[in-house]
Amino acid sequence: MPDFKVVTTQEIPYFYIQETCSMDPKDIGAAMGRAFQTVWEFLQSNGVATTGKALAVYHTYDPEQMTFQAGFSVAPDAAAKAADPVKFDKTPAGEVLYFQHKGAYSKLRNSYGLMMAYAEQNGLKIGAPAWEVYVNDPATTPEDELLTDVFVMLG
Repeated sequence: MPDFKVVTTQEIPYFYIQETCSMDPKDIGAAMGRAFQTVWEFLQSNGVATTGKALAVYHTYDPEQMTFQAGFSVAPDAAAKAADPVKFDKTPAGEVLYFQHKGAYSKLRNSYGLMMAYAEQNGLKIGAPAWEVYVNDPATTPEDELLTDVFVMLG
């Protein structure tokens, strides 16, 4: 079970592509892959350095489909280099419910379920957005060793 903590976080500036897909883990993986690839190619072709974080940000919840922003963290002064279809945004700073998920991305929803139960038991009101920072590379890390830092704004 993840270790849930209320922490204060700083904003993360990032470039992203917004995608929408079904809630099927295979669709989510394909859409995330496309978004990350598009943003990565944009960063490379425009000489923008990442600050080392791949992330996905979720502003709304819909049980039928998922809409997210996926991309990479950048320096705050990179904002002016954003160009369609790649956009710039920042995660908010403030109080969040944090946990680290270990294992397959397809099992993240189980950890979110545990987080919702924890929030309810502890009188925490969940807000938006939520974001995931992917700590290690799925191309070189065994699925059961993947680490994902999850941040959910408190309302």
